[in-house]
Amino acid sequence: MLYSKTAQYSIQSMLFIAANSSEQNIPVRDVARELGLPSSFLSKILQTLSRYGFLNSVKGPKGGFSLSEKGAGSTIAELVAVVDGPMNFDMCLAGFSPCSEENACPFHHEWKRIREEIRELVNSRDIQELAVEMPVRYRVLLTGKATPPKKVVKKAAPAPKAPAKPVKAAKAPAKPVKAAKPAPKAAAKPAPKAAAKAAPKAKPAKKK
Repeated sequence: MLYSKTAQYSIQSMLFIAANSSEQNIPVRDVARELGLPSSFLSKILQTLSRYGFLNSVKGPKGGFSLSEKGAGSTIAELVAVVDGPMNFDMCLAGFSPCSEENACPFHHEWKRIREEIRELVNSRDIQELAVEMPVRYRVLLTGKATPPKKVVKKAAPAPKAPAKPVKAAKAPAKPVKAAKPAPKAAAKPAPKAAAKAAPKAKPAKKK
């Protein structure tokens, strides 16, 4: 790599602040939120850039950072040099050492042409010129549309429905068993009156 992750964050934050230059200072939290960078780490980087004069720093409730005149006119190469030291354009792409015209790796000659183009690129334009070409996505503070990104709330997957239990047919209530009516008693027929046989009357005895 031509520069470290710290230098990369420095370039991103400088271009972002330059693209959103206004009369107000830009808080670290806004820079960190819009670039998706860790706020505490970014704060140290911006303080370093401020110490070297690339940014203006103001403390307090309305404090933050703004682009300085030096920062606006600096190049990417100068910015990286503050954080990492001078950019190494002579390194071997494959990591061989030494790697030179006499001891060239398979990438040497092609890489030599490309790295000269990169050297020209990072030294040709300043931060203010590059900031003009920043996409609208990174101008949200200047346009007044700086809003925290909405969190996408994932809907919980519906719990699987338990298989429906077969509905048992309701049993018809048992009908009450009626007590059997007692059979009607046959009316007792009066026993036929036996014809009373007249007992023969005793004849009176004859007087002698």
